[in-house]
Amino acid sequence: VMFVAFTGEEAGLRGAREFGRVMKDSITVVGALNNDMMGWSNDHRIDNTIRYSNPGLRDVQHAAAIQFSELITYDAFYFKSTDAQALYDAWGDIIAGIGSYPILGNPHYHQVHDVLETINHRQLTETSRTTVATIMYMASSPSRLTGLVAQGNTVSWTPARERGVTRYLIRYGPPANPMHYSATATSPRAVLNSLREGWHVAVKAVNARGMEGWDWARTVVK
Repeated sequence: VMFVAFTGEEAGLRGAREFGRVMKDSITVVGALNNDMMGWSNDHRIDNTIRYSNPGLRDVQHAAAIQFSELITYDAFYFKSTDAQALYDAWGDIIAGIGSYPILGNPHYHQVHDVLETINHRQLTETSRTTVATIMYMASSPSRLTGLVAQGNTVSWTPARERGVTRYLIRYGPPANPMHYSATATSPRAVLNSLREGWHVAVKAVNARGMEGWDWARTVVK
């Protein structure tokens, strides 16, 4: 787990882009939470917005908010023009995080009175609880699998990078119901006799503690 504070976002994402440039070839980032403008509220509701590119991480953050905080969460498929964009450019579809909603409704946005006294500290606390719970789940469970290929009735993928993975969950079906059928495997390969060309396949890993991966690897049968 890495905690990074970037500089120069408003000057062109300079800090985040430099981080991606320097680190892209030396580390593999499988998930990133980009928190930005997360401490403002316009009424009594303790609410905030999950801004994401990865729907698996979005769902983990909703669950974390429900189970471990009093935060009410919305979500928005949004990551551009923020430091998350630089991370997406370097490592792909790995983004979630929390940003105040609606950002442009914040009267303190880019103003000299955007100070500690105008932050809702209770909301900040609940947002932090959600973030910590999300990080703990991400660090304790398998990441999204890679190398998924489905040809004919055979499905294969690259073994999970994490230690302690004991099995893989497989879901498949026609485009109208892509998760209809299910199977399990203990190795990174499975033969599914009912598989058909054009059907969708999704796979994720499960570790010895029963923690499921937080996102499905997906492909279409060729």
